[in-house]
Amino acid sequence: MNIVPMPDQGGVLALNVFTVRPADQQSLIDCIRDAGDPADVPGLLSMHLLRSLDGTQVINFMCWTSEDALKRATADHPVIKETRKRVSGLVQRAAPNLYEIISVSR
Repeated sequence: MNIVPMPDQGGVLALNVFTVRPADQQSLIDCIRDAGDPADVPGLLSMHLLRSLDGTQVINFMCWTSEDALKRATADHPVIKETRKRVSGLVQRAAPNLYEIISVSR
């Protein structure tokens, strides 16, 4: 799944920057990957994971159909709730933010 909504379709990008100890970087990636198929989460269009080469960060960016879809999923989806608990035990700091998608190049 690799979809980014076009600006006229709406959509938001949720960007989570996690700071971790290098020893925990792969565990965090595995935790997020093991959470299940992103296609099973209503409103989630795509999810991408990036890891820093120095081992201290993991970036998770997700494209959602809307801010409401993101809010519903983070409030109600049991897999997301459980994964967030597991993630919190692995990260030293989390810096989440939401962005409106205004331009897409293909």
